[in-house]
Amino acid sequence: MKKLFLLLLPGMLFLAGRAEAQLQKGTAHFGATISADGSAMKSKGLSSAHQTKGSNNMHNISPSVQTGWMIRDNRMFGFEVNSYFAWRKITSKSTSDYKYIDNYSSVGLSPFIRHYKPINSKWALFLQSGVDGAYMWTKKEDSGITKKDNGFAAGVSAHPGIVYWVSPRFAIESDLQLLSLRLAYTDFNSSKNFNFKAGITSGIGNYFGVRAAWYLQKSN
Repeated sequence: MKKLFLLLLPGMLFLAGRAEAQLQKGTAHFGATISADGSAMKSKGLSSAHQTKGSNNMHNISPSVQTGWMIRDNRMFGFEVNSYFAWRKITSKSTSDYKYIDNYSSVGLSPFIRHYKPINSKWALFLQSGVDGAYMWTKKEDSGITKKDNGFAAGVSAHPGIVYWVSPRFAIESDLQLLSLRLAYTDFNSSKNFNFKAGITSGIGNYFGVRAAWYLQKSN
């Protein structure tokens, strides 16, 4: 699927026609997406003649919203607020009880500029570049001992994307992360790191992010 899309993408740039009034100066934009996954496992067994019971539960949720304005035809300035929350709990019961809890959270704000390249009345490509900032915190509990930590991340990023208008106001957008660039600095958990990423190499869910979006034209 990825290879087929990459083969079709260059040809789409040369298709005739332009998008409708959605990309004119003054149009307002609002987008939202949410993803979630998790697992829950339970186990039973015998250890040293004692019955043991255990569980391992993990849950992740990642909502984000975007808002922006067309500051000129085919160019938008906007903000994205994104967040990520992860919970993990491990328990074991035998001759003694054991519990491990690991909660991780982050909230980020990213001002960005998006340049559109209309393909026809329904499709457009875009290139989005922005500045990323995030605050992160964790809480871990292991055998009754609690540890808290926090930190931040900052960087710059750029990625292409594609838009399909279902109706004049409603569209489906996809960020093409397999072609992304990102430079970031992270200060978290007593560690400071610079990292550079060019694309993503694993997980089809990481290649394409789908977002519902509304384009609201300015009233005359």
